[in-house]
Amino acid sequence: MAATIALMDYLILLSSIALGAVTVFWFRLHEAHHVKLLNAFTGGFLLTLTFLHLLPELYRAEPNHSHSGGQLLFGALILIGFYVQIALDAISAGVEHGHTHSHSHGRGIPYGVMIGLCLHAFVEALALGHEHTHFDHESRKFLLWSIVLHNYPVSIALLSMLLQSGLNKQKAIGCLAVFAAMAPIGVFVSSHTELAHLSRELMAVVIGIFMHISTTILFESSESHRFNRQKGIAIVLGTALGVAGVMFH
Repeated sequence: MAATIALMDYLILLSSIALGAVTVFWFRLHEAHHVKLLNAFTGGFLLTLTFLHLLPELYRAEPNHSHSGGQLLFGALILIGFYVQIALDAISAGVEHGHTHSHSHGRGIPYGVMIGLCLHAFVEALALGHEHTHFDHESRKFLLWSIVLHNYPVSIALLSMLLQSGLNKQKAIGCLAVFAAMAPIGVFVSSHTELAHLSRELMAVVIGIFMHISTTILFESSESHRFNRQKGIAIVLGTALGVAGVMFH
């Protein structure tokens, strides 16, 4: 049973990357405008889930931490996650937010971008850990679907950038496959090591990452301080999906 659940988790994580490839090659919906709308949607969704479920559940009483000491630790880890994502953004050049323009005239594999995105996907998935040792099953489920939803536009932006960088289709798909493997590897590592018992601490780090990603996406959705109606609608829809998920889970 446990092996079946783990396999399903891996397949779910891989599904959004595969869908991203289909979106680029079959539907041709990889223009920057489409990616930004998808990111606005996921930004609203991530921020909503973070504040309505992940953050409250993180601070729910936990026996291994004193009340004040645990709060301080989790707050510090959230802050660490926030700054970790700032560092990863500097490496990946913001592809997590749909940025591809700065690489559109490059040639070959953009190793910095690949390293930044792979680290990002790996660290996020560490907080999934093992289902039976996770501190909150609902938080784990929400995190799983948050990663899947977030990685969909990221995979579109990455694949588009790789193709624009002069790579042929086979090499571009190979690079995308490396990125796709990072989340399952993160789950495997955290499930089969002592990290499985640190799911609450790892979730705090990921909450910090989500806060940075979602707020950056939402701020970027108001370009030149002007309201963009389409992005506004995408944010509202993402927020509504997050609210519905929390209310009816």
